Amino acid sequence: VEVPFFNHFSTQGASGGPVGFITADFLREVKYYSGAFPANRGNALSGILEFNQVDGNNDKLKFQGTLGASEVAATLDGPLGEKTTFVFSARRSYLQFLFSVLELPFLPNFTDTQFKIRTRIDKKNELTFIGLGAFDVFDLNLGIENPDAQQKYILSQIPVNEQWNYTVGAVYKHFREKSYQTLVASRSHLNNGAYKYFDNDDSSEENKILDYDSEEIENKLRFENTSRLDGIKLNFGANIDFVTYKNSTRQKRVYGGEILNVNYQTNLNLVKWGIFAQASKNFLSERLSLSLGIRADATNYSGSMQNLLEQFSPRFSASYGLTEKWSLNFNTGRYYQLPSYTTLGFKTNNILVNKENNLKYIAVNHWIGGIE
Repeated sequence: VEVPFFNHFSTQGASGGPVGFITADFLREVKYYSGAFPANRGNALSGILEFNQVDGNNDKLKFQGTLGASEVAATLDGPLGEKTTFVFSARRSYLQFLFSVLELPFLPNFTDTQFKIRTRIDKKNELTFIGLGAFDVFDLNLGIENPDAQQKYILSQIPVNEQWNYTVGAVYKHFREKSYQTLVASRSHLNNGAYKYFDNDDSSEENKILDYDSEEIENKLRFENTSRLDGIKLNFGANIDFVTYKNSTRQKRVYGGEILNVNYQTNLNLVKWGIFAQASKNFLSERLSLSLGIRADATNYSGSMQNLLEQFSPRFSASYGLTEKWSLNFNTGRYYQLPSYTTLGFKTNNILVNKENNLKYIAVNHWIGGIE
């Protein structure tokens, strides 16, 4: 399941945020790809993080609590039946209390939760449900008794920010003798809002100088087939995404000595699709590993993005074992990423400016070598 948002206080249209909300207790393994991305992982330029979650235990209900310097968390896991297990966690920060004691002008606070339910229907079929969600509040510390000049300035400038997001998904796997098929359906939703009152006086709506609300919604469907034949591992499949982006911004600005009322609205709906295939095989008594992958992506946003061949993305990797402990690695590839929805959905006079500009995918070429 692709998770586009997994940081608290993230910046819309950019990447990251200061705190991740994937609970460490949930993790069985983490892989980081700085290059040679698997062909079934698209829309990335510089790196991919792949998280493998733990399963709930089959025996009994277990509880684990954690108390940290800035948060409290709880994890619960166990069986839901003979064939089904679950894991659930929730976390709540109390940063706002610490920041208030330190008399900082802003008070961040976050809550997150995640779950995983896995059921083994029979020996050939399994179904997994996962979910992750977060709620963030970036409030103002208006209780400072005698704020200094710097505190006053910060309080006068920064808005109150409220942000929430979630990803829910289902993964169905069907196992055969030499292959298995995977079907993934998921939905991700980000809501980012901010508001600001002049002199922080919220007694009247007339004092509101900023009212911002934006949403990004992705509904995804992906099919993969993975098989092994004569020492060759082959993976191929396709994906399709349905995307909605909205932005509503009302703002009062001072321009030329007068107050200018800004009322910006945009709404974007688009479809993305992609196909991929990758083959891997070992040679020379397992000392040499080679992998070749191809991928192609497209979207109906503009004419320059609708042709899969325009975003043809080959990648190749090799690893040679010098000894049992030392190996040489090499990979190269060309990767594509769709520009952010804030860029795609930008409007002027009700016209999608970058659609008119014939905006293209962002592309990058990788050549990477190393010794391990």
